[in-house]
Amino acid sequence: MKNNFFLLAILPLIVLGLFLLGLSYGTTGIIGLREILDWVKGSDNGVLSYRFIRTLAALVVGAALGSAGLTYQFSLRNPLADPYLLGVSTGSAFGVVLALITSGPSPGTVYLYGLIWGIVAFLIVAGIGAYVKSGPTSLIVAGVSISYSFFGLIIIMINMFPEAQMISFTWLFGTVAYALKTYLAVTATLTIVSISYMFLYRRSIYALILGDSTAKSMGVDVEKVRLYTIIFASLSAVGAVALAGPIGFIGLAAPWTARLIFGSRFSTVLYASIMLGMASTVASDLIVRALSFNGEIPLTAVTALFGGPLLFYLSRRTGW
Repeated sequence: MKNNFFLLAILPLIVLGLFLLGLSYGTTGIIGLREILDWVKGSDNGVLSYRFIRTLAALVVGAALGSAGLTYQFSLRNPLADPYLLGVSTGSAFGVVLALITSGPSPGTVYLYGLIWGIVAFLIVAGIGAYVKSGPTSLIVAGVSISYSFFGLIIIMINMFPEAQMISFTWLFGTVAYALKTYLAVTATLTIVSISYMFLYRRSIYALILGDSTAKSMGVDVEKVRLYTIIFASLSAVGAVALAGPIGFIGLAAPWTARLIFGSRFSTVLYASIMLGMASTVASDLIVRALSFNGEIPLTAVTALFGGPLLFYLSRRTGW
């Protein structure tokens, strides 16, 4: 218990250290602590301003994916659930490709279309789930089905409009390199609202993983809590995807790691998942910067490279 408390206490310090590294290190060179302090005091430094937004975006996206992934796993009672399970990722990707085709590489339009179509995809899945009323499994099946449908549309659109191929490639595999302050603020707001709901209703969300019958015996309105929980988790996931594209494994590996180390108490593992999500996203972006010699490498290239073996290790540790 003491060891777990110590680990929980140092997680913010790890995140802070990575954040400072994100300000210090980049393809244009290393910036020292004195320059960072001068910039904080008000000196003009364009490189630091860019790195600040980029690193802050990585933190917000990591928090969104870590919290949404854990909440999906609890509410759907599926250890392989992640923030993109219910069609959010491919819906947003469809919106981005559509924006690139219709409006060109306009950051505002790309973000807005990604946000709207991610929400549309989720609403379709939620509508199907509400119609069939078969519990978590029907939502998962509907989500996978809608994801494949949107993916097919994306392939057709890119084939029909080749000019969208190179522009959309990096975004479709995740990047925080092009995050802008205005859209970062929107995603951060969605993430804060979502996480606030999760902490406020933590006991009811925890009850869902015990099974519907057990949760109902504890006085939980299972259908209502599951619906609202998935809605709020999806809001933060949609915001993350619209800002940075689909980033794999963060929303799956961070919750698994948190649950393996800290147990199953929802409030504790939610906090740990947020911290681990932020730390792993910033660390992955630092690796991206180190490897980006001939153009920006997508974040998923790094998260998948390390996340795949980690997921296998965690699955063996938990008996899956």
